[in-house]
Amino acid sequence: MKRFAATGLVAFLLAMFTPVTASAQTDTSSRLRLDVAQLNPRVITTNSVTLNVTGTVTNVGDRRISDLQVRLELGERLTTERQVRTAMSGAAAAAASSTDWVDVEPSTLDPGQTAQLSVTVRLDGTRGNLRVNSAGVYPMLVNVNGTPDYGGAARLASMSMLLPVLSAPGKSVTSQNSTPAQFTMLWPIADTRPRIVAAPLGGTAVLSDDVLATELRPGGRLYGLVESASAVRDDPQLTRALCYAIDPDLLDTVDAMSRGYQVRTSTGTTGGTGAEAAQAWLQSLRELVTGQCVVQLPYADADLTALTKVRSGDLLPFALDTGARMQELLGVTPQNGVLWAGGALDQSTLAALSGAGVRTLITDPVDSSTSGQSSGAVTLDGTALRAQQVDSLVLSGLAGASGSTEATAATPVDDPDIATQNGLAALAFRGGLAGGASRPVLVAPPRRWTATPDELTGFLRNVGDFVDRNMLTPQSLPALLATASTGNAKMSYTAEDVATSTPTSVTDEMTSIETTMTDLQGAMQIDPAAQVEPAELLEPLRFALVRSTSAAWRARQGAAEASAADARAELDGLLGRVTVDTPPVPISMASGSAPLPVSFNNRLPVQIAVRIQLSNTPGLRVEQVPDRLVPAGLGGSERIPAEALRAGVFNLTVSLTTPGGTPLGNPARFELRSNEYGVVTLVLTIAGAAALVLLSARQIYRRVRARKA
Repeated sequence: MKRFAATGLVAFLLAMFTPVTASAQTDTSSRLRLDVAQLNPRVITTNSVTLNVTGTVTNVGDRRISDLQVRLELGERLTTERQVRTAMSGAAAAAASSTDWVDVEPSTLDPGQTAQLSVTVRLDGTRGNLRVNSAGVYPMLVNVNGTPDYGGAARLASMSMLLPVLSAPGKSVTSQNSTPAQFTMLWPIADTRPRIVAAPLGGTAVLSDDVLATELRPGGRLYGLVESASAVRDDPQLTRALCYAIDPDLLDTVDAMSRGYQVRTSTGTTGGTGAEAAQAWLQSLRELVTGQCVVQLPYADADLTALTKVRSGDLLPFALDTGARMQELLGVTPQNGVLWAGGALDQSTLAALSGAGVRTLITDPVDSSTSGQSSGAVTLDGTALRAQQVDSLVLSGLAGASGSTEATAATPVDDPDIATQNGLAALAFRGGLAGGASRPVLVAPPRRWTATPDELTGFLRNVGDFVDRNMLTPQSLPALLATASTGNAKMSYTAEDVATSTPTSVTDEMTSIETTMTDLQGAMQIDPAAQVEPAELLEPLRFALVRSTSAAWRARQGAAEASAADARAELDGLLGRVTVDTPPVPISMASGSAPLPVSFNNRLPVQIAVRIQLSNTPGLRVEQVPDRLVPAGLGGSERIPAEALRAGVFNLTVSLTTPGGTPLGNPARFELRSNEYGVVTLVLTIAGAAALVLLSARQIYRRVRARKA
């Protein structure tokens, strides 16, 4: 979708006239696509005289379209929350005022062709213009009509959005709100999905792609999130209301990139290009959050309910206990015991979180049927957890709540820029444009917010203007969390939540991998020279397992399974660093009983206990030997007593395992040759010869007696 940036505007005009971009889908016949490039102004004030909408229309069908025209339609002022939700769903409201039709130039388009549209109207209600009589939130529709070949004139594309009006144009400023709504906002800084596919301790990280390098550079999504927030640091009132919600997985990924990294390709790996961008972005983020409120997201936005199912929650601390890492990389400590959870959680997960030290969950609205509480803070039934609910109306706007059923007016309400405009209007509605008592508002945008940098900056500056107009009162998150809960509520974990959670096949594989790692860790010890903790060596693998449950995989079929497979491959690589050597030539036994030399190597930075396993080979008896502790980075050997029960060639397989039975490396094949009889063979031979002599003597004796008789 085409985007446009604002140019040549002073600071105040940036707040009020930042352009909006959107891409409206066509009707069911897919004839026309509407791209709205600019909406100026974004918020109507007493100084607003005109409203301008510009964009393009593209013929995406297979027929010529002629007589293309566009007009704006403005609905009645919205007075209830239900009306606002309906308008944000994309349903076109009945027009209370509309403009004259304006020709699109050119007005005839062949398939694939694009034309420009521009509509500038007055807001005074005169003929052919829009009428805005009072402050409030209004639904507005951009309506495009045309006539396809072999068809009649019809609406071929439209785009609906909300227009906040702070004061009617040309009228006196609306009196300030005597009870402005208290306002707190989370500012999410997270990647759209996990990127690390391998991160060996002390080694070079491997990423799934190099997209993150682009997002960290100027113009990129993550760059825009940091820069737009930095642009309003000179507004202490607005800054006080912001709390930065940061994904520790993103920090680990960017930190790994800053030290040089590889990118996986179809044929192997190649060098990443974003090391310098990662260094600069991490420094900018560090400067932004210094001395500010910070809360953490679960590592990689993990599915916490899924993690509690893996070996009784062994991995849950790796999703939660990341405050020390955040302090190391950013120099700030996140709010203690506060977690912005994603989605609903079942009762066992809530209990596990409470046991892990979480005291406050920032959540979407929970099921409040037992108490009637649909916003604010509640205590979750059966726990001591406080659920601080985000404002559902603003959340619906910013997230793009879809649901339009009108085929000829399909509206991209989930487009990030349209969603930002609707979220801004919903916040204005909460700030008193609908009248009535104000209430605290906790704003939480989508965790993977994809609005453009211009949209983000314009949104913040408009919110700052709401504060200046006494519509909103900034409140810090710690102050909000210090208020008393207003009741009890139950968090519903529905069948839909179960269906969208991490697949059982993935959690089963994670359990298998974690069980293997637990056994492996039990076989390891700190090496006096390397001084590496076994748990530290396995930590990257456990974070890899947490990434396998990321909520980002829900929209990508097979992605969670692929992520778990990457973790399995990384574990196999670690196990493969303890090997047994295959002799270059066959081993000849000098006698029937001789020691079998077995050599092995440990390329891990820790000591590891190994058990030598030999295959059961007929004709060869091998004694068991005690487990060996192999030093880090060194090899070892063992001479295993063996005895040949016969002469000949023996094929023997030698493998290494931990004392718990986890295979290490690949088995080695030994070939033994023996020309000597062993002790047992010799004893058997002598015994057989003696038996033969005795039997022969007995036969001779019988013949002699028979002859005498």
